[in-house]
Amino acid sequence: MPKAVQLPLRKTLALALGLVALTAACGNRGQQGTKRAPPVPSASAAASAHRPTTEPLARETRQIPGGTLRAGSTPGDAGRVPELEAKNQEVELGPFGMDRLPYPNDPAQPPLLGQSRDDARRLCAERGARLCTEVEWERACKGPKQDPYPSGLIWDPGCTASARACATGFDVLGLGTVAAEWVAGELTIDDKRRAMVRGAAKGAAATEHRCAARRPTDAATRSEDIGFRCCSGAPNAAVVAEPKQGPVFTKTKLTAEQLQQALAADPAGKALARDIKFFREDGAGTVVTRGPGDKKGFDFTVSPLLWNPTPGAEILLVTARSGETTSFIAAFHVLPGGQYRLASTFVLQNEPGPVALAYSPDIKPRVHFTTCWGCPGETGKALFRKPETVVILQP
Repeated sequence: MPKAVQLPLRKTLALALGLVALTAACGNRGQQGTKRAPPVPSASAAASAHRPTTEPLARETRQIPGGTLRAGSTPGDAGRVPELEAKNQEVELGPFGMDRLPYPNDPAQPPLLGQSRDDARRLCAERGARLCTEVEWERACKGPKQDPYPSGLIWDPGCTASARACATGFDVLGLGTVAAEWVAGELTIDDKRRAMVRGAAKGAAATEHRCAARRPTDAATRSEDIGFRCCSGAPNAAVVAEPKQGPVFTKTKLTAEQLQQALAADPAGKALARDIKFFREDGAGTVVTRGPGDKKGFDFTVSPLLWNPTPGAEILLVTARSGETTSFIAAFHVLPGGQYRLASTFVLQNEPGPVALAYSPDIKPRVHFTTCWGCPGETGKALFRKPETVVILQP
């Protein structure tokens, strides 16, 4: 846990951060935010990057076996765009063939770039093949172990040296490592159909090379950062449901045991994972009556709150007490199967509560927490920042 921060307020506040932490502090109260650095890949993880089994041949293909694809990504993963990426949906795929290298699939020639999607489709058709579907591309990228990157567990920057440098778990080479690739999928954005590309160019950030990353692009685009490759066999008809916008706020049920387990699963939450108590149901009213009484159009609750600030993003907000005098606010990414992943926490020492959440469906990216609504220094904010960051602070 980070050290407590002394503030000229009636409380002493200690700030603890989960997977995504404060990026900065504001105001002149001396509060400082600390951003948790991403883990440094270990030498063993880097050494485990996939390498080609053999030197590639012209027009060589790899047969990708049928099986289960865990499509999309885990909420809270670095670089995840919830509006575009499914939340670990499992889909069944049949077998298909894929060119081992980007078109023209010849180790003696560089990848062909600068083609529109229709050009790519035509060139594949001339070879009796087709563009790969999105789920086929992701299946080939993740391989049999559901790797997050085409190089394996982590992104290996050496994969950008050439299309022949790295292989996926299915021994497909250069899959989105030196250039993005057209696929057959489309997505409607702002009432306009957009084509999809997978992978990324050499100079892109590591997270853009994730197998689950998607980028909507105008189908007529001709970019030197976009290539393609061809697939063969009957196209897989399986599709992944696109993220949708649900109700912005929904009260939900959570037991003290579930909350304790969710906190204990992350080092940043372990100190709070003891003697958990939720506030009494009338606590929200208590918080309002402590102040002037004007709710200012907000709803109040001390119950766990599901928060959908943007399509595909689902956050669980909780206020509770750990022990007798430590109150806290915790935000979790909601995972499939009733699991949670800690996003951030904010701790109020020597504060028995109650602490209420103040929210309005008209304000999607922000939720307030308060011990005395309308009282100076008694209210903070939980902020959702794109692509998928939760920040809890008290200005």
